[in-house]
Amino acid sequence: MGIGTKRDIRVEKPVKLIFVGGFLGSGKTTALAALAKRLLTQGKRVGIVTNDQSGNLADTVIVRELLSELGVAIEEVVAGCFCCKFDDLIDSMERILVHKPDVMMGEPVGSCTDFVAAVANPIKIHYHEAFHFAPFTTMVDPDRVRELLLAQKESIFPEEVAYLFGKQLEEADIVVLNKVDLISDQERQEIVSALQEKYPQKEILTTVARDDHGIDTWLNALLSGRPGANTILGQLDYDRYARAEAALGWLNAAIKINRTGPIAVHELLTDLMAGLQNDFRREKSEIGHLKAVFTCGGKSMWINLTSLDGEPLVSGMEVGEINRGTLILNARVQLDPERLQAITRKAIDKVAAACDITAEIDDLQCFSPAYPDPPYLVRETVEPQG
Repeated sequence: MGIGTKRDIRVEKPVKLIFVGGFLGSGKTTALAALAKRLLTQGKRVGIVTNDQSGNLADTVIVRELLSELGVAIEEVVAGCFCCKFDDLIDSMERILVHKPDVMMGEPVGSCTDFVAAVANPIKIHYHEAFHFAPFTTMVDPDRVRELLLAQKESIFPEEVAYLFGKQLEEADIVVLNKVDLISDQERQEIVSALQEKYPQKEILTTVARDDHGIDTWLNALLSGRPGANTILGQLDYDRYARAEAALGWLNAAIKINRTGPIAVHELLTDLMAGLQNDFRREKSEIGHLKAVFTCGGKSMWINLTSLDGEPLVSGMEVGEINRGTLILNARVQLDPERLQAITRKAIDKVAAACDITAEIDDLQCFSPAYPDPPYLVRETVEPQG
C-alpha cells in the first residue's frame, strides 16, 4: 500500500517514541504512567497518546489522574486502533509536539497487532528526521501467558485470540512480564524461561508497574539508543486477526451519578464490578478487561478486573463526600454486543438501587471491532534511524 502524503513536521531534535503494546489487561496504562514519572524526574518533557475503538476511554482519565499537574501532554485516538487510524495518530502527535516533548509514548488498543508494518514503518519513512523509535515493547501478564501461549490452563477464548496474542509477542523487541508480584519466584522463572525459549532474540524483563518495580531497568533498555520497532510480521492472517477482535464485545459508557447524600464511591465501584463479574460467569463469557472510573472535582477512583476468575483492584484517590460525579465504564468481554449491553444496563440499574443513587446513562456504545484495515502497510525492512 501507499503511505500517504508526507506532512511538514519540524522539531528541534528528534523525539524518542516509546510504544507499548500487549493484550487487554496486561497493565500498559499503569506502566506508561510509571515510565512517564521516571522520565520527568530526569528532566524530560513527555507526551502520551492513548487509543481505543470508541470514545469515553477510561485509560485517558486514569493517565490524566496519575500524571496530573506534572505537565504531561495527553491526546487520544478513538474509533479504531493506531494501525487503522494512522492519520489521526499523526494529528495527535502533532498536537503534542506543540509542547516540545523529548519523549512521546503511545499505547495501542489491546487487541492490536501488526504495529511495526502499519505504524512504525510509515513513520520511519515519512518522519525519520522528527521521530526515533525506542525498542517496541509487548507487555503481558502471567495468567494470559499461561493461558494463551503456553496452554497451561484452560481457555474459553476461541483459538484466534491465542493466535493474536502470539503475534503481539512475535513483533516485540522487548517482552515485559508484568504483575510478577501475583506469582511465586519459581513461577516467574518458569514463565521467563518459557518466553526466552520461544523468543530467543527478544529481551525478557519483569515488572510490577503499579509499584514501580523493574521500571528503571526497562526504561534503561528503552533509552539505550538501540533502534526499535524493527520486527516485521512476515505473515499475518487478517481473517484470523479479525475473528479474534470480533470474539469480544466492546462497551464504553459514560454515566452521570447523583445522590441526595454522600456517595460511597468505593462501594459503588466494587458492587458494580462484582455484579458484572457474576453475570459474565453465568454467561461463561471470559473478561478481556473491565475498567470503571469515577470522577468528580478533578479527583478519580477506578477499579480494574482482567479475567473472569480474577480479583478487582481499586486504585486512585478517595474523592471525599460528594453527591454527584461521572462514571466511565469500559468492558471488553467475550460476548455478543447486544447481550453485553443488556447485562451492563441491568447491572447499572441494580447497583444504583443498592447504593441509593440515580444513574443516568449519558452515552453508551457497544459493538464488535470492525475488520482491521490499515491504510498503510510497509512490510519491507526500513533502515534503522540514527
